[in-house]
Amino acid sequence: MSMTMKQIEQLLEQIAPLTLSESWDNSGVQIDVGRPHIQRVLVCLEITKDVVAEALERNADLIVTHHPLLFSGVKRIDRSTPTGEYLLELIFAGISVYSSHTSFDSAAGGNNDDLANRLGLLEIEELSGISGDALGRTGYLPHPMAFKELVLLLDEILDHPGGIKAAGDPETVVEKVGLCTGAAGEFYQAAMEQDCQAYISGDVKHHEAQLARESGLCLIDAGHFGTEQIFVENMAVKLREAAGGRLVVMESETNVNPYDFIV
Repeated sequence: MSMTMKQIEQLLEQIAPLTLSESWDNSGVQIDVGRPHIQRVLVCLEITKDVVAEALERNADLIVTHHPLLFSGVKRIDRSTPTGEYLLELIFAGISVYSSHTSFDSAAGGNNDDLANRLGLLEIEELSGISGDALGRTGYLPHPMAFKELVLLLDEILDHPGGIKAAGDPETVVEKVGLCTGAAGEFYQAAMEQDCQAYISGDVKHHEAQLARESGLCLIDAGHFGTEQIFVENMAVKLREAAGGRLVVMESETNVNPYDFIV
């Protein structure tokens, strides 16, 4: 069994419509080598040299990523740069690439819904950002808990990604949580406006954490990788179900966390 690239694009569009992408983003087809039939798809968070090697070893015809391989226009492809090397290796190997980035963040059942569900949140609603975007989510914990308990729960849910940082009184009772996977520290203001006692994101800037703390909002920075690694399993499940047995959908086993250790 197999599918055409166009058919797979249609499935991915159903899972995460490109109309949900942010204006600065580049979700969608990154490389289309023109294969008439695609059978094997590798799902990963992002492309690295080890992911390219994994795709070759596992005979992938297509890679579906969260983070785009290409964010802006390419003026030169050169093996001396990481992106140039990835592009050349993939094209010569006949492997196409599709990225589902902010479209999947916002989509029903995407990254933010997935994290909210893993936390067991109830009455899940959109977290509207400072620009009116609705990337994140809010919801109520199944039962109130101390902030320090929420931090430990998140660490367990994210399979101990390492480097989780928490700002706020450990004993603060948390009932309502706001979250936005990836790098969305600026949305802490929206979380406060929607009456959350805690906010979860990654790559939070120093002044964002400071202001949130001073405002009485508990904040957790679980890292960009930590909050988005859940993409791989989630997207793979959705694509398998949508393909109905016509594709072999593989979850990447490559660790793409850019941080090797924390001291």
